[in-house]
Amino acid sequence: MPGKTKTIAELRKELTAKERQLSKLRIHRKTLAARLGAVDRQISTLAGESPQRVRGKKAGQRAGKRGKKATRKVRTAKKGKAAGKRATRKPLVHYIQKVLGKTKKGMRVKDMVQAVIDAGYHTTSKHFYRAVASQLRKRKNFRRVSRGMYKLAG
Repeated sequence: MPGKTKTIAELRKELTAKERQLSKLRIHRKTLAARLGAVDRQISTLAGESPQRVRGKKAGQRAGKRGKKATRKVRTAKKGKAAGKRATRKPLVHYIQKVLGKTKKGMRVKDMVQAVIDAGYHTTSKHFYRAVASQLRKRKNFRRVSRGMYKLAG
């Protein structure tokens, strides 16, 4: 003889209870993972090892794509230094203006990137072309002559 069949209301109630329980367990797992990470760091410090990065997720980190499109932390300006300025205390825009000031016809972005670096701008960016192109597009003091070609406005 089969057991009593459950109504839809009973099934929903049971499902809600299980979802609540699952949510509590996930939170508990997250806190335990954080505590375990702290213990691992203490062990490596006491053992005199440099803390190694464990492959996979950090505690509380969502699963997602990693690699080229991974987000990076943006450095904020330190006390006494203005944001967006290099060690030379000159922003990228200054170098672009300096380079474009030497030409009347204008310059391709590709050539400008090399000229800015040659002018003394230091960068470790993998996508420096994008940074230069972005500055050219958003500033009013640069005028687009043709595709990929810019000159000083005015």
